[in-house]
Amino acid sequence: MILLLPYFIINPLIINFMLTYFLVENALTFGSSSRVARVKSLGTKTLSDVINLMIAEGTGLTRPQAFAYFEKLLQSIEFFIGQGFRVTTPLVRLKPSIGGVFTSPEDLLDPARHKVRIRTSSGSRMLELPGKIRIEKGEMDKPRPILRSFIDGVNKQLNETAVSDGYGTITGKRLKFDPNDSRLGAFFVPVDDPLNEIPMLGYLEIMPGKLHFRIPVLAAGVYKVIVNTLSHNGVEVLTGELKYKIRVD
Repeated sequence: MILLLPYFIINPLIINFMLTYFLVENALTFGSSSRVARVKSLGTKTLSDVINLMIAEGTGLTRPQAFAYFEKLLQSIEFFIGQGFRVTTPLVRLKPSIGGVFTSPEDLLDPARHKVRIRTSSGSRMLELPGKIRIEKGEMDKPRPILRSFIDGVNKQLNETAVSDGYGTITGKRLKFDPNDSRLGAFFVPVDDPLNEIPMLGYLEIMPGKLHFRIPVLAAGVYKVIVNTLSHNGVEVLTGELKYKIRVD
């Protein structure tokens, strides 16, 4: 059986390779105006994502076949490396080595002092890839607060309810703020009145990973929970929102 792979897979020259970068302060030249580039990450792709692309419509390749071929490729490479061979592929070049210091010509390998390592470097296709990638300048994503959970301090429920004039806790990242700035902090926002941000009354704890506070008197209804913090330059208010809606009975 001959597999007819689609042209866009066997000829990557027509794929739209594109990287977006942004500039950050150069930590090695503190106080200067110099900047270094950081590539904007679009996330992480796993083996499952690679397999999904391999079995795209028109390839004639099934998912079990793709996994089987990939596993056989790995096993074959492992076999050669385990025998002491170098392996060179368009994707990666690999070779076995032994790390650690031997104290004398008669010294033997000691697992406590010596480790087998696999050295890797880019193969020919990866070495050629940078020349095919176009780049564009973008803006750095603002480090907004991340809200992971809301804990009802009265009912001890997670991401479900809140009690009017009760207590609550928000956990997450980048939650810390200046309590003297009325724009900042945790707020309840009625789902049916999105411009009405109702601030928490008092904070028992303000930490980057946790806010513990008293809940104001709230009408029964469904609310969004948000946290406002300030950008590093002290100019922009950054908002994070809990993905769960909170019910007040």
